[in-house]
Amino acid sequence: MLGSIRHELWMYIFYAIILALQTTESAILDSRCYLEGGGSAESFLATEDLAVGSVIGKLRINGNANDNGDIHLSLREKDSPVEINLATKELVLSVELDKEGLRGPSSIYVNVICTRRHSTDPSFVIPVNVRVTDVNDNAPQWIGTPYTLTLSEVTVPGTRILQGAHAEDADQPGPFSTVEYQVLPGPYAEYVQFLNPLEGTLVLKKPLDYETMKNFTVNLRVQDQGVPPRYSDTLLRVVITDADDQNPRFQRESYSGELPLDGRPGELRIRPEPIKAVDQDEGICAPIQYTIVQSQDAKYFRIHPHNGVITLLTPIGYTDLNHGATLVVKATQIDNPDRYALATVQLTRPGTHSDMSALSFVQKRFVMRIREDTAVGNRILALPTNKPGKHLKYIIPDPVNSQFFNVGSLGEVVLAKPLDYEKMTKHEFQVMATDGMSNSTAELTLEVIDVNDWEPRFRETHYEFVVPKKLVQSPTDTFEGVMIGKVEAADGDRNDKLELSLRGQHAGIFEIDAMGNIYMRAEQLQNLNESTVHLIAIATDTGVPPRSTSVPVTVTMEGLTLAQSSWMWNKSMLGMFGMIVGLFLMIIVALSCYIVRTKKQRKTSPAVGRNRVHSQVSSANLMTHEKLSGNGVTVSSGGVSVLHMKHGGNVTMSSPMNNGLHHVASGASSSMTLGERDRQRESYAATVRSIVSRASANGQLFEEDEIEHDSLSQQGQITPENNNKKASAWQAQADCGPAVVTTSSANNNSNLLAATDAMGSSENNLTVYF
Repeated sequence: MLGSIRHELWMYIFYAIILALQTTESAILDSRCYLEGGGSAESFLATEDLAVGSVIGKLRINGNANDNGDIHLSLREKDSPVEINLATKELVLSVELDKEGLRGPSSIYVNVICTRRHSTDPSFVIPVNVRVTDVNDNAPQWIGTPYTLTLSEVTVPGTRILQGAHAEDADQPGPFSTVEYQVLPGPYAEYVQFLNPLEGTLVLKKPLDYETMKNFTVNLRVQDQGVPPRYSDTLLRVVITDADDQNPRFQRESYSGELPLDGRPGELRIRPEPIKAVDQDEGICAPIQYTIVQSQDAKYFRIHPHNGVITLLTPIGYTDLNHGATLVVKATQIDNPDRYALATVQLTRPGTHSDMSALSFVQKRFVMRIREDTAVGNRILALPTNKPGKHLKYIIPDPVNSQFFNVGSLGEVVLAKPLDYEKMTKHEFQVMATDGMSNSTAELTLEVIDVNDWEPRFRETHYEFVVPKKLVQSPTDTFEGVMIGKVEAADGDRNDKLELSLRGQHAGIFEIDAMGNIYMRAEQLQNLNESTVHLIAIATDTGVPPRSTSVPVTVTMEGLTLAQSSWMWNKSMLGMFGMIVGLFLMIIVALSCYIVRTKKQRKTSPAVGRNRVHSQVSSANLMTHEKLSGNGVTVSSGGVSVLHMKHGGNVTMSSPMNNGLHHVASGASSSMTLGERDRQRESYAATVRSIVSRASANGQLFEEDEIEHDSLSQQGQITPENNNKKASAWQAQADCGPAVVTTSSANNNSNLLAATDAMGSSENNLTVYF
């Protein structure tokens, strides 16, 4: 039975395929209004700078669209941005396009109606999609320009002075809208530069000086990455403000005066002019306060803090200050005590010569702090003596520090070589002064203040890394912890540390650690549509203020395009295969349900009161065609036999189903052996007895006219003698209908006759399905 279901299932599938092919063949006999090569829609590409009246593309519609042609083409939309040239079936642009959607449509979607002429067929609607592609038709525009900055003259080079510079490009995301910043060459272009081309961060390159330059202007440019690029220029004006970077300065380096002849207290007259100091920072001009540096002679004098007038406080005798006195006057800014200047005042007694006294420094030890970025040639401090004047000579005995410092004829210490905190944090040395007759020595301690004067530096000027093809084509978990390259950077400042970062359009796909190792993020790889990625690696130090530098990094993905295309191809092929398999399974399931429902209806079709007794006996060689001689019984076999008894006493055994066994016609010789035939006869006789006895006991038999549609094989006649005795038993059962019994058949012999005798008289019908 299972084999029969499969056979019918395949037959249904075969007929369905033949029907579909016939339907398709009949449907495509008239191919007018169909698209060439199949498909149901048309798609075109058009650049946004395409001129009005230009041809976008040709419609691949079967048929002749001329006035005398066999099809007619029209557009469903009114005021459509395109037109159809009926002679050539070309799509012509009728309005201006704009990818940004400002001057025209950014995409076009219309419906073409195709009508078959001389036909009653309905019209065809063919969707047409025109995708507009971007061109570099917009120049980047500066935001919030022109820029004006106000900087203090003490701003350290490397400081980020402008971080708000920004420009926007109206083109679509991509190279046409990616902008780069630069400073155009000019008179003051060397003072500023952009931190990197992709950022609008401006840094100071050179130190400023308010005393020599109050302001300056530079030209800035931003351009996109088109070919040729489009650009815009703007101005940057920098206003420099004065800072407290200068010490006060006395109008004279040394002053002189005479003590009163009578030694009475009072105001002293100072030559060549009154003591006065001014702040060298012109923009600040801080007020000055005067004091006298503590010394052995300072207890006798007082100086007015505002006007610098020196007064003798106590009377002095002839034995006091015989050799005069040397005062050191200090001028200090009131708002900044660290800014001061020194000057000496030499006081003598009338009629005495102070030159005869021994030379000595006003104080034995001088301590000062100095920034490491102090310019060479600056005066650091003054070393006053009791004999001021250019006749003194100063010497620095230390050979190392003598390279860094010089002492002028007036005792001023001048920086001769740049300082470096990273090499030497403190300078301690002695200065010896001599007037040719006596000598004096002073100790100096100069502490160097660290300044962030080193920009980070990369080992290479350009880094290039290649990601192998096998890693690109396996992007799920392959990149976890896989390093694709390393950049190396260092800073010359002693205590500075570096922070590394990546910038660029695709910087989010990568990571960089503190050691410079660059890793790739796997979860965003499939968003990448470029085989070469351009990045900017930035190193920023922790100095005050911080300084940074950048270097370009190029990452090449081997096989990225091939990998993406293979993924798309595999997905499309897998989808098509899935659709075919799904359709095939739906057909099989539908046919299977139909066959099973039909079989079930056949099994449940008998009315109430009917009874079928089924006994399936499986055998490979159950029946052969034989005629039972002497009894008039005909057996027709084909795997299952039907025993049919008519009213005339006839018994017919037929085969409704053929199992494909070997059949032997009547009168022909059998291929079976004699022993096999005898065993089959015995088995058959025993089976018939059992079936007949159960059918008789059940008492329900089918009528002949109800089961004739189930008999499919040959029928024969048999006329037994003296069966009237048993006819009454079958007559009672015939009123309830025949009993149908399914079993296997065997060869005919004398046992079969005995079985037929037990079945009743010729007045009853019995149909047995084998």
